[in-house]
Amino acid sequence: MHKVVLILGACLAFSGCAEKNYTFEFVEINTPGSSSFRAICATDENTVWTSGSQGQVFLTEDGGQHWKQMTVPGCEDTELRSLHAWDASRALVFDISPLGRAFMTLDGGQSWEQVYQSPVEGAFFNSVKFADGLQGLAISDPIDDHIFVISTKDGGLNWERLANLPLAVQGEINFAASNTCIEYLPGGEIFVATGGSKSRILNGHHHGETWDFVETPVMDGESAGLFSVAFSNPTHGVAVGGDFSQPDRKGIRAIYTKDGGESWQAALAQPAEYRSCVVSLGKDLFFAIGKTGCDYSSDQGMHWNFIDFTGYYAADAAEGENILYVAGANGRVAKVKVRKN
Repeated sequence: MHKVVLILGACLAFSGCAEKNYTFEFVEINTPGSSSFRAICATDENTVWTSGSQGQVFLTEDGGQHWKQMTVPGCEDTELRSLHAWDASRALVFDISPLGRAFMTLDGGQSWEQVYQSPVEGAFFNSVKFADGLQGLAISDPIDDHIFVISTKDGGLNWERLANLPLAVQGEINFAASNTCIEYLPGGEIFVATGGSKSRILNGHHHGETWDFVETPVMDGESAGLFSVAFSNPTHGVAVGGDFSQPDRKGIRAIYTKDGGESWQAALAQPAEYRSCVVSLGKDLFFAIGKTGCDYSSDQGMHWNFIDFTGYYAADAAEGENILYVAGANGRVAKVKVRKN
């Protein structure tokens, strides 16, 4: 398979901190299809699932040298923007059709079983996130101004809608841009990034027993707001976004918290443009990417350093490795090796 390697170096220096230097090596390992990917999940360094348009799902078990291409039955005319995988055999996807369906495979995509369908019309699932092997959440855009979150406690086989969620304001939505608008921590804390008419963080406690909103200074608008949220530990988290239609629009597009999400501050140095996805790469390092480029922060989101114009929609980190996988339009996938110099 044809591969293209881009080695992107970036240095970050600012007052009060020692200079840090990271190198990001992008190795393009494009899939054989043309799907527009909005979700990617790396279960280890070599096993990666990605999903998107035309109801398509792709799986590699050798780091992208070979891909298995599959279409979830009944989803040919919709998109699969929410994805979670446990290993090379077991994965879960949600579609964005008004039916609000979820499908699971236990045999590496040879067969798919429908495990959920929304009881109300108009569901549009944006993201799915698991705190551990069994407990997971999926979020749809609000329905009749009610926040719509469903929960599973058995690894995605059964789902139920959570109660006691606050109302969204009119026009407030979640973005299905990268499958990362939810962060769900093992301790039971939940963080949901919102946008549209209001850019806020919806915070759930005790696995969703109680909920509250935290205001943020991030720009809002029809195609703007917070798109993605990630935590490196229960205390430190980052959320990013901006304006999808106007990537260079001036304003706040990244915030951080140091108190477990009780308060959020604007980053002192912002990402260069709109970013649809942020992932944690350890205690201090975060990586953000969008359709027009990527940035990183090595101080828990306070300062962002532009890397390059290389753009993708979604990213996921291989646990325990300094390796990312990123996915975008036209079947594009790349493996990113992160090195500290």
